[in-house]
Amino acid sequence: MRVERPPELWEARAEDTTLVPLLGEMIAARLALGGRLEELTLNASNVVVSADDFDDEGRGPAPGEYVALTVMGDGAPEDDATWSPQGAARTGALKRLAGRLAEAGVRYAYTRSFDGKGTITVFLARKA
Repeated sequence: MRVERPPELWEARAEDTTLVPLLGEMIAARLALGGRLEELTLNASNVVVSADDFDDEGRGPAPGEYVALTVMGDGAPEDDATWSPQGAARTGALKRLAGRLAEAGVRYAYTRSFDGKGTITVFLARKA
């Protein structure tokens, strides 16, 4: 698995006991759709969300600072979906991950498919 991260990654407000199982389930979800472990990418990013960053329907993480974790890989496409503590996903990987997302304190998550690849991304609050 490839890993991408900035030189200075912020610390997320999350416990290892809930984050590691979530990450494992995110990886397993991409593998179940046909991805191969050696071709998956784990990306960690520092993200600042402003009020202007919401989409046309007002969806997205609340304004703030986050550590975003994305697992990307080849495989069967999956419906684009979003999850938040206030509005759970109704289908796909995010529905299956809902319990893990809540336990880990995820503030927002989404899946995307494009060009034969798919991603699962979660936003965790930055630790102060």
